[in-house]
Amino acid sequence: MLKTLLIGDNSFIGVSHLSQDRARERTEKLDLNSVTDIIEAAVSSGATGYTFSTHPSNLFILKNLQHSTKITEGFGLYPVLPYAQAYVRLANEKGMRGLVNEILSNLSASEKAKALLKSGFSALRLDLIGMLKAYVDMELVSYLREKPQNATFRSVLLHEVVTDLCLGLRDTQLLDIFARHVREKYHISPGFVTYNLPSLVEHFHKARLAIEDVVIMTPFNSVGYQMSPSRRSFESCLSELDEGEVIGMSILAGGYLTLEEAVDYIGTLANLSGIAVGASSKEHVRQTFSKFRRSPA
Repeated sequence: MLKTLLIGDNSFIGVSHLSQDRARERTEKLDLNSVTDIIEAAVSSGATGYTFSTHPSNLFILKNLQHSTKITEGFGLYPVLPYAQAYVRLANEKGMRGLVNEILSNLSASEKAKALLKSGFSALRLDLIGMLKAYVDMELVSYLREKPQNATFRSVLLHEVVTDLCLGLRDTQLLDIFARHVREKYHISPGFVTYNLPSLVEHFHKARLAIEDVVIMTPFNSVGYQMSPSRRSFESCLSELDEGEVIGMSILAGGYLTLEEAVDYIGTLANLSGIAVGASSKEHVRQTFSKFRRSPA
């Protein structure tokens, strides 16, 4: 049985890998209360957590769930940062100074002073390590404050844009620093989203780094969608992994596969710990999580 069943936020923030027009249409039909209802329905149908980008909408979603009686003890939160699209847009619109001001606007006075002190000295020293740590802290502080009372942060995951860029450049110091900071400061599992599972696992093995407490979120689907270099390489890598937690995403291949096809394929992957999947209605979410809860994977 899959132990981790996550509902993702793509349907709530207008993201679709196949059709952005369709994604926008779905999002326009959803308000804060309907999103809350969908997440609560997912929990009732077997979902064990919520994975989400640090998109501003998710602060309101979490706040609306703070006192929900449907969010049971131990419900897991899996934030993915950075929300890359937002930073590119803000930098283009407001410049780097405006981008920094926008990030800092989410902090309290004391939190802002601490962040500025850390990142200011880091920038003066060109200390990329300090800047990365300060950035992670600034991203997370608002979400830690707004989390539902019964929810627990299970992992903080680095976005695939950063993970795969580091792997491609063969400069993985940032990945290691991120993992250590999340472990040491927040005492939770570091995580990585990647479209190249074999390369990420190879990095951990070559660097002799512990992987037993690492969460990896990566595509798994029967058509090899987003699986680089190939579906076969992903399956081979997964079959040899006896540690860590691997969560499959893009299991519907952006909507190309049916739910039944996805369930059948995921059922063949013995070492997969869980799945993350989005849903845009209570009916959809009930059908999805009920099927995976019964899946023999």
